Amino acid sequence: MFSTQFTEGFDYELQNRRFALISMSGIARRLHGDPRISFWGGYSDLERFNVPRYEEAARRWGRSAKPTAWTRVRGALIGATPRFMLRPLLAFAYPKTVKYLEDLRRVRGTGPEDGKAFLDYMVDQEVVQIEMMRLALDGRFSEIAPKLEDFFSKYEDARLFS
Repeated sequence: MFSTQFTEGFDYELQNRRFALISMSGIARRLHGDPRISFWGGYSDLERFNVPRYEEAARRWGRSAKPTAWTRVRGALIGATPRFMLRPLLAFAYPKTVKYLEDLRRVRGTGPEDGKAFLDYMVDQEVVQIEMMRLALDGRFSEIAPKLEDFFSKYEDARLFS
């Protein structure tokens, strides 16, 4: 049996990933031709990459990876953020994401031993999000795609469960 800290933290993370997929996909769909697509589209690509890995972890640990109604509504609302509000949205989310990384590290520390590789992945994908956010806030959009490609290459065929 898992600790309450782990199950609550992992359930929150499952919903967070679904929220990010819905919201980032919504934003990215509207940015064709905009240089910011490298961030928002890349973030959306990262979330799609996460889906099968998180679904496998949820299955193994008896958790639900399905988004709740509240997750779907929040994701749709953020996904409809007007273009002129994207930088303020990112500036607002960045410090919260940095703080959330510490929460994920605590969740990782309470997780099952047979999921150590996945839990490391869970933290690593948050780290790459933060790095992408920092690059976008600094206007360094051309550096985002190579960072994502490195992450995808590292984990594409990685075995995340023993």
